[in-house]
Amino acid sequence: MNRKSCISICIILAILLSGCIESSGETANIGATSEPENITIGALLPLTGSVASIGEASQVALEVSAEDINGYFSGLGSGMNVELVVKDTESDPEMALEKLKELDEMGIKIVIGPQGSDEVEAVLDYANENGIILLSTASTASSLAIPDDNLFRLVPDDTNQGMVLATLMNDEGISTLIPMYRNDVWGNGLADEVEKNFKALNGTVLEGIAYEPENANHSAEVEALNEKVISATSEHGSGSVAVLLCSYREATEIFALARDYPALSEVKWYGTDGIALNKELINDNNAASFAAAVNVSASMYGYLNDNTRSKAIELKIEEQLGRLPESYALAAYDALWIATYVYQDPISDNDEIIKLAMTSNTDRYHGISGWTILNENGDRESWTYYIWTVTEENGSYQWEEYKTASRWSDNQYIEFE
Repeated sequence: MNRKSCISICIILAILLSGCIESSGETANIGATSEPENITIGALLPLTGSVASIGEASQVALEVSAEDINGYFSGLGSGMNVELVVKDTESDPEMALEKLKELDEMGIKIVIGPQGSDEVEAVLDYANENGIILLSTASTASSLAIPDDNLFRLVPDDTNQGMVLATLMNDEGISTLIPMYRNDVWGNGLADEVEKNFKALNGTVLEGIAYEPENANHSAEVEALNEKVISATSEHGSGSVAVLLCSYREATEIFALARDYPALSEVKWYGTDGIALNKELINDNNAASFAAAVNVSASMYGYLNDNTRSKAIELKIEEQLGRLPESYALAAYDALWIATYVYQDPISDNDEIIKLAMTSNTDRYHGISGWTILNENGDRESWTYYIWTVTEENGSYQWEEYKTASRWSDNQYIEFE
């Protein structure tokens, strides 16, 4: 039996024992243990920098996933063992490319990540040219929805988030929108998607404020935003004007600065997946109190899964992380199972075979983040978005879910609930 066949049989047995790849970690020992054989998967995670919250949670989820996978291998009497090689991209596109090259030099051809869309954009050409398969669980920029490349994403692209946010704003009586966004592939793209969808609903989008993510201080941009809000509310009234913030970690500073401008507290604020569940924001009293006061509504891709075993795994990740994980972390847990399943003998450098295996297995995989069926661009097809807000209780702040929107096919939608 060759190596690939052995891997496939082991994982198929694991699927049957686990109930579609969701594990309890209590598989019985089957047969004698074979010779040790490592399956090495790379991971590019932003463990520091502006997207560190997502990177931190994803690393914990991958560690839990590796433990569960290796538990199955051990229980099956297999000597196979999944090893993760994690590289910190520092939330920096140039560093992401450097770290991908390091993984390539190690002979690693399946990589989970990068998580940020600007990082993916920076490494994609290298991955395509060098036969490296990227499996991102957090990159959502619509400009990266490209067919037949080496990028697969276990998340929907931002054409969907743009539609959800625009619909939510319209439902809540907003008619005039002022965007503030990161000047990068993700921020520009998401702001454009929201604008396109909001205008289609007869909303007005004023000229927005783009800021450079690497700048340490955003006071000038917040002051400029204040002037735009004053002008808009004097013409349209504060109840129909809103701010859209497409931001990552810097949202904490922006919210803290916004507290000093009364006009910015009089309008509704909407955020995105770069803000929702951010731990730094709710741990900063100034930022959190402003977010709670304006009832910020931040969307993030999630999933509808009531499976008991899935919830047990999610709880395990949450306990090890010490907080509620972003849904992207749950997708990372599933990504390692999928990467293991499609793993090829390293003597093969045919990435087309790996791509076919990736598509075949995501089509029939159901994990803790639900079904992972991908569309023609290699991005997750079905989606659910949770809308999160910041609430205060006994002097402490927390993220709280209050609305949900889902799509399971092109013609079937679930209203906000």
